[in-house]
Amino acid sequence: MYLWKRENGFTYQQRIPVSVESQFGKSPIRVNLGPLPVAAARKRAIILSGAAMRMMDDPTMTRETLSHSLKALNAELDELHRRHFPLGLRVSSRLQQAKEFESEGDHEAAQIYRRQAKELATQKASLQDFKQRLQTIADALSKDSVAWEAERDTFQSVVRTLGSLGAQVQSPQIQPIQQPQAQPLEHRDERTVTASTKLSVAGRVILDARKDALDKGNKDKVHYEERLENTFSAFLNVVGDHPLSYYLPVHLQDFATAMAKVPTNRTKYPIFAGLNLKQMGAKNDKLPDEKRIKSLSQTTVKEHVAQIKLIWEKATAGVSGIRDIRSFKVTMPAAATPAIDREGLPPTSLNIWLADSATSKMMRKPHKAWLPLVGFLTGMRLSEIVYLQSSDIVTIEGNEVFDLRLPLIFNGKPVDRPLKTKTSVRIVAIHPLLRDCGFIDFAKKQRGRGGFVFPHYHGAKDPADAAQKQMGNWMVALGIHETQRQVFHSLRHNAKSWFQINVGDRIADRQCGHAASSVGAKYGFKALEPEEVQMIMSIPAPRGVDFSPFIKWRTQAE
Repeated sequence: MYLWKRENGFTYQQRIPVSVESQFGKSPIRVNLGPLPVAAARKRAIILSGAAMRMMDDPTMTRETLSHSLKALNAELDELHRRHFPLGLRVSSRLQQAKEFESEGDHEAAQIYRRQAKELATQKASLQDFKQRLQTIADALSKDSVAWEAERDTFQSVVRTLGSLGAQVQSPQIQPIQQPQAQPLEHRDERTVTASTKLSVAGRVILDARKDALDKGNKDKVHYEERLENTFSAFLNVVGDHPLSYYLPVHLQDFATAMAKVPTNRTKYPIFAGLNLKQMGAKNDKLPDEKRIKSLSQTTVKEHVAQIKLIWEKATAGVSGIRDIRSFKVTMPAAATPAIDREGLPPTSLNIWLADSATSKMMRKPHKAWLPLVGFLTGMRLSEIVYLQSSDIVTIEGNEVFDLRLPLIFNGKPVDRPLKTKTSVRIVAIHPLLRDCGFIDFAKKQRGRGGFVFPHYHGAKDPADAAQKQMGNWMVALGIHETQRQVFHSLRHNAKSWFQINVGDRIADRQCGHAASSVGAKYGFKALEPEEVQMIMSIPAPRGVDFSPFIKWRTQAE
């Protein structure tokens, strides 16, 4: 192989080995590479040389076909570079246009631009995969024959994908019919992963496939995919982006140890700007005790490790020559903040909250005032409550219930209800206290703004998140909030305990949308039966909780 530079760019020259001079002649083959940087030209020449040596092994190959195959491969590499460079700008442009349409209320147009951005991002990721695999080939060819043999499968995969070798190349000087035709090459999916594929590429294939398969209307699943994306980026940040064959099981421990030192809400603190995750942990450790930010919790670190195991399992499925890092049992680092067990609110806190909810001042904000009562007496998640519509209150065999099996109605059209799990699709019994306190009458009257019982929150991008923040601020103002331990979700713990004491675990699970704890408990009907609804409706009021402020308010309102 020889490479030199002329006025119009670099020229690559391939010497013909003596052993095949009778087949290809003695004069070398030349390919004009064009005006490339020195490093890029050298890399291009190495790849072309590897292709040339491989094709010379074919006894049916001719000099003309060999020459045109190398020129075609060079043209494909040029096209790869030209296509990859502007894709990032085009993705950003489409996303910006989508945001502008969303701000103007044209969500249909915004969706079109977001779909285009996603398609362009997929193309960019695929081209990046090609470039990385070509870099692997160039590195191997420039080292020694052992390294080259290890990457031969990768090389053949890339060449098959780029295509245009052999008889596919058309030229006016060559009569293809008169030339021996190369054997057709096996088609290979461009997403093929090998041990030499970098984790960033292999993981991206899986994450994109998961997003494509998602129900975009299910925000909880979308949020989970976003958490996977964040975890994946964190792992690459901590351990580094390497070929799959590089990673050892102990790298999971390295990841957990580093993440345990990362401060929570790190993006809110200017002192961590521009630092990688390891540097953030080190910076936080050096701060005085009174200024040190609390690190991630043990629960969060465990979730990060579990999510990396999931991505690794799917990204490496069917790939040989790698280690199964999932088998490593991670030791929880001491630096992680101990997990906090969430629990129900004590009756004193509940009475403070309910009394404030029923004041005339608070009732002027019904979207806020009713939420604690509904969460406490139904056991529903806040994300389920804010999506309640008046049409969800239905009568089944004489009993009024919330039917979360029904679709939501937007602009007269049914759409999937955003529920967390399969068991969340259920009937929720309405205890008489909800009617006695006035909520059911209030809910049935809500017919405007999509029929939502709590339409105020639906002006936000994430209605449940907006409600969660408002509830948290309210609890703080009342002095009944304890970070992570005493929060709105604690009402679900209160409700679950109330149901378990009076009707048992099985009915309590089905009322709250929890998965059954045993195979036997899964038998029977998925939704509450009328007899079970009546059992819930007949249970006594929760011990020590005062509902009189609501009942008094309703009496005065009438």
